[in-house]
Amino acid sequence: MTPLAPRPEAFALGDGLALTGGSGQHATKLGRSIYSGRVAAVLREAIIDGTLHSGTPLVEARVADELAVSRGPVRSALHVLEGEGLVRTLPNGRTEVVGFAAEDLRDLFRVRFELEGTAIRWGAERAAPTAPLELALAAFEVEGATTPRLVELDIAFHRALVQRSGSRFLVEAWQAIAPVIQTVITIGNRRLAAADPATHFRRIVASHEPLIEAIRDARPDAAAALLHDQLELTASMFGDAQGEDR
Repeated sequence: MTPLAPRPEAFALGDGLALTGGSGQHATKLGRSIYSGRVAAVLREAIIDGTLHSGTPLVEARVADELAVSRGPVRSALHVLEGEGLVRTLPNGRTEVVGFAAEDLRDLFRVRFELEGTAIRWGAERAAPTAPLELALAAFEVEGATTPRLVELDIAFHRALVQRSGSRFLVEAWQAIAPVIQTVITIGNRRLAAADPATHFRRIVASHEPLIEAIRDARPDAAAALLHDQLELTASMFGDAQGEDR
């Protein structure tokens, strides 16, 4: 298996237990949950950026050793990633990487557009307020630069867009692919921002402003078209970043 080489800050051992105020079963479960999320994040990015390619075996003991955690969080993380379609369990019980190819990127963003486009239409039908979207965009502008937090703000904006639909099941469907979306954006954001952070930031903000305006003016078809263009741009950023990294 290709070494994962996680960033040094990826695992701050003891964080989970410190939150509980003591040891015991609850502390162990909380710690495992926190570590599991971090293991999943490291593996997810390694799969999406191609560090772990299709067919790479993921042996619990080896992953646990490389990431300095116990096997429990690794097992939980692999279950999460299997649910996201990034790994699979073979008939012999072993786990391997499914991979993330160009067609997977297109598939992901096509599904994302269907979900968010539906949210735009349903939000318009119920005349849902646009204040949450405007607040989310304002947070972009306050950030003022291309930072790791900008990705979180972008995800928050689109989560608010989907929540505006008023459908909890639509939100649940979007949440299921949100970690993969966020990882794709993170990779593209990190690499392209290194080249020209100011231009990258302005491009991201500029792609959201007209979308809000169309939603505010109750023009769902126009908003959906703008969303399509925005997601095409986001996908191309990831593709460009991948090309620069090779």
